[in-house]
Amino acid sequence: MVQKFSVIIPSHNEGDWLKKTVFGVLENTTYPDFEIVVVADGCTDKSCDFLHKGVPNVKLIQPETSVGAAKARNEGAKIAEGDLFVFLDSHMIPTDESWLSELALQLENEGVGAATLKIPYLEERNRVAYIYTIKDLLLEPTWVSPTSKTEVQQVPAIPGACFGIRRAMFQKTGGFDSGLMKWGREDLEYSLRLWRLGYDLTMSPRAGIAHSWERKRTFEISWNEVDYNILRTALTLLSPDYSDKVAKHLQTIRPQNVTKYLHLLKQDEEFQTRKKILSQQFTRSFHDYISTFGRLLPIV
Repeated sequence: MVQKFSVIIPSHNEGDWLKKTVFGVLENTTYPDFEIVVVADGCTDKSCDFLHKGVPNVKLIQPETSVGAAKARNEGAKIAEGDLFVFLDSHMIPTDESWLSELALQLENEGVGAATLKIPYLEERNRVAYIYTIKDLLLEPTWVSPTSKTEVQQVPAIPGACFGIRRAMFQKTGGFDSGLMKWGREDLEYSLRLWRLGYDLTMSPRAGIAHSWERKRTFEISWNEVDYNILRTALTLLSPDYSDKVAKHLQTIRPQNVTKYLHLLKQDEEFQTRKKILSQQFTRSFHDYISTFGRLLPIV
């Protein structure tokens, strides 16, 4: 029995890119049963106007204000009907019509928490991003090369640009961390949380969905928000020695943020309760994570 996919696309003022992505998915997907859910996250640029007249198999939801990357994905999941979810950036086009089938194949394995694909550059098709990982003590993401370009393999993290997960897994694990601020590290947080809860992360290089790496960012990055997300993620999911390293490193760059947010998180009862509950649920340690992925983790 074919399971239905929900392709969830959060978007904030992406201009023509949103339309290219929606029709790119509709026209370049052979999977027999899927829908698209667009989350217009505070869009003010009329980029969603083409959806107001209705497009078959496409739903549109529009939060009253911009809620940010993690919450926008969670909002899309609330109305999604699929048994399987895939979260896409709103500037992507499938390069292989079998891309959803390749995700579904990975997600058939009950031990897999989340799955992804290779991600070619739209502007430079011979250039391909494969394995998403943690670059440094700011939890900055980066890409490294795989040992095989033909076999499905375990990876340290799944990019938000193409994040596949079963509905049941998403609900069981609480989705993206809605306590994160607007943008930054939400995909790494969820990836590491899934892994520490005992679920593997996989990537198939046999199919791809291309990403525009050269488009202009449509929103300003607030390092205040990113720093909060870095510290929240580190305190929850890293070992104490590594979370200390993260805080000390960030202290050398933006010390005022470290002092403010460490105090805020310490006083946040909801965060502290969540952290305690997760620590009781984890079946793998952060040092297990480091041992497992070795050369794929520049942070080490």
